[in-house]
Amino acid sequence: MPPDQPPPINLIRVFDFYVTLMFVISLVRRWDVYLNAVRILIGVRGRWPKLISRLSEHSSLILNWAFFRPAILALALTVVQLIVSRAIFPLAVLTGPQLQHEWWWVPIIFVPLVPMLAVDVYFVVRVGKFDHNETVKYFDQAETWLGWKGPAVRALTLGLVNPHKMVDDEVRKSLQDYRSTLNASLWWVSVQIGLRLIFGLTLWTVWAIHTL
Repeated sequence: MPPDQPPPINLIRVFDFYVTLMFVISLVRRWDVYLNAVRILIGVRGRWPKLISRLSEHSSLILNWAFFRPAILALALTVVQLIVSRAIFPLAVLTGPQLQHEWWWVPIIFVPLVPMLAVDVYFVVRVGKFDHNETVKYFDQAETWLGWKGPAVRALTLGLVNPHKMVDDEVRKSLQDYRSTLNASLWWVSVQIGLRLIFGLTLWTVWAIHTL
């Protein structure tokens, strides 16, 4: 190789950079979502005790660890990839020139690469919303109706209007909608992480075969 020519790009090191970059970008893009979620999680029991006590069996649906699963999974995959490439197999090298003599490996690598890039770009562009102010406003209203106002309204309407039951029904409906949205989001996150995992395993498999 001429002295002024840069060394070939190591695809394994590129994947190191890619998973790290995607983790950072995803975290930055969703920082407000996670921050507002933590704020709700901290204040949920102290600020809305009546609301939570009436729906204690559903309170875990408001915010649970699954809400943070995308960041946890992405971080875990990034750490595993860095440990394998930097500590376990630090001399692992897979470059384009190595594949030129066995061109059939190129489409094998591209098959998981294309959907991985497509899904990752889609989720970088499309970020879900978690409206903290709207959620706080809604919970505050529900907590108020669960106080003295609820029994007063029920007494004045001779039991025709039951604010407590209305609050229960509305919150349950909101929690069911939240759970459906969360389940759909987690399914796509599983696809996203799965595609990265498949691509990473493909790279490592090709490298292992070349070292035999």
